[in-house]
Amino acid sequence: MPDYSNFKVALYFTTRCISNFDSVESLRRGFDFFEKHLNCSKVYLETHRDDMDMSREQLEVMKEFFLAKGIAVSGAITTTLMKTTLSKPLRNETGVFGSGGTIFGSQAEPVEEGYKRSCTTLCYTNEEELLKLEDMVRFSASVFDEVIIDDFFFTNCTCPSCIKAKGDLSWADFRLQLMTDVSENVVMRAAKAVNPKANMIIKFPDWYEAYQETGYNPETQAGIFDEIYTGTETRDSNHSAQSLPRYGSYSLMRWLEKLKPGHNAGGWIDSLGSTPHISYFLEQAYLTLFAKGRELTLFCYSWLIDTVQIPALGHELGRLDQVLGAAGNPVGLSAYEPFHARGEDHLYDHLGMAGFALEPAPQFPDSSGLVFISASGAQDPDIMNKLSTHLLNGSDVCITSGFLREMQGKGIEELTSARYTGRKACSNEFVSEGSAFSGSYWSGSSVLLPVIEYMSNAGDCLVALKKENHWAPVLLRNKYGNGTVYVLTVPDDYVELYQYPAEVLTIMRQHLMGDLKIYLECRGKISVFLYDNDTFIVESFADSEEKVKVHVSGNGRKLVDVRTGDVLPVFYERASESVFEVEVQPLLYRVFKLV
Repeated sequence: MPDYSNFKVALYFTTRCISNFDSVESLRRGFDFFEKHLNCSKVYLETHRDDMDMSREQLEVMKEFFLAKGIAVSGAITTTLMKTTLSKPLRNETGVFGSGGTIFGSQAEPVEEGYKRSCTTLCYTNEEELLKLEDMVRFSASVFDEVIIDDFFFTNCTCPSCIKAKGDLSWADFRLQLMTDVSENVVMRAAKAVNPKANMIIKFPDWYEAYQETGYNPETQAGIFDEIYTGTETRDSNHSAQSLPRYGSYSLMRWLEKLKPGHNAGGWIDSLGSTPHISYFLEQAYLTLFAKGRELTLFCYSWLIDTVQIPALGHELGRLDQVLGAAGNPVGLSAYEPFHARGEDHLYDHLGMAGFALEPAPQFPDSSGLVFISASGAQDPDIMNKLSTHLLNGSDVCITSGFLREMQGKGIEELTSARYTGRKACSNEFVSEGSAFSGSYWSGSSVLLPVIEYMSNAGDCLVALKKENHWAPVLLRNKYGNGTVYVLTVPDDYVELYQYPAEVLTIMRQHLMGDLKIYLECRGKISVFLYDNDTFIVESFADSEEKVKVHVSGNGRKLVDVRTGDVLPVFYERASESVFEVEVQPLLYRVFKLV
């Protein structure tokens, strides 16, 4: 099968995968399945996970097999140990589950007792375990010129040794410092001592909102490691304890790309939880590649062999490769998400699934476009200066009700008369005033919103939630300096954004996406991904076919379906705007080019 033109595909083998091969012939028989359906350019061979270490002989046999096929071979490490204790009388939790890719049961071998830690991560204040880590790295770098560290390279340990080392620091500050030190002075030092040309990669997990609490420090680790990798395995959010919005497979890739441009090596997906709904597995791949992921890693061989996911994925990757090259570099609303910040977690992912094109970044954007600020932005001590400067330069900002709450009494009063009250409003009737879609609209069920007060005539209420004679602003607007301040009221439960009437979401998009010169007219669960060459992708997260109106700046525009080459007629035109109507099938996407 020929190489893909716009990305590469890699297959990950855990230690359990590797240990199951008793001969080269059994490896060939197993890998034939993957070769039949997709093109793998690389494999990652794991040297350590949980209670298993691979021998050099095992790894060299597999390296020789894949290199003979023209497939690149890299190493991998999962930094976990199987140590546990009895946690309750008559209940032994030893070896029930490993750290992913390893499932234990009655055949599990007894493991050494020790201090129990969730996910069986290492204790990085324990000298014995630090030496074990150093041995893992030295061995891996001696076998491979490239090594990726799976996303268990964190600490949640609260043993007496860690408590003592933490001292008066918060757990987050302690762990951020600790894992920076371990990354630089244990992992990288050991790898480069054995193999100076070793390309060391850190994979950051999909759960970015908890990085600081467990020691993941992208601010420092991106510079320490040679390359970074992105966990884009959002899976089925209805059946996951993490409850990660599926749009995160796109947004996290974009956020991490800003850390080390050109060195975000790829995105990593798995099939966990996708068996009942195969589209969720395919969707992880789409979104990773919409974000311009350079490589797509499939975790793992044992989970995917002889499954329906691989033939389906191979078919869809071939189709995506035919059109992805038409897309330029991703663009969108600048969403400022500072390092180590929390507040309104994953809000911009939910907005992304409600039709807003977003481009998250850990730095305050140096651009003239609108900047979106959620509550996490309040943790930047210089945020008010940045906002006022941006506005005085003639640019716009949109702050959320959560940011307003956090900054009340800290200078936000300079920019807007809006105030967070702490009260709530619940209704299913929305109203708009003075916009292109004036009128009253109803959602299918009631939504719960924080009540924001503002001074009459000090600004415009563009959309409001109405109940009896009371209005609770949804989107406010006022001028400051040469720019505009929007205040977006966010529901307590972000998924209620998808329940907003299509007309309300359209008004919101119309105002906030003005700089992008394109917006959608449709209900929620439809996403748009924009690129800098007048190309865009419309994808549906919905369960039914949807008709979407695409509003673009300028008259006389034409819209080309990139896959078919068909030119779509203009649905209608009005002052300085062309409108097209497109159909999108559930959980599928279409690629368009404006000419």
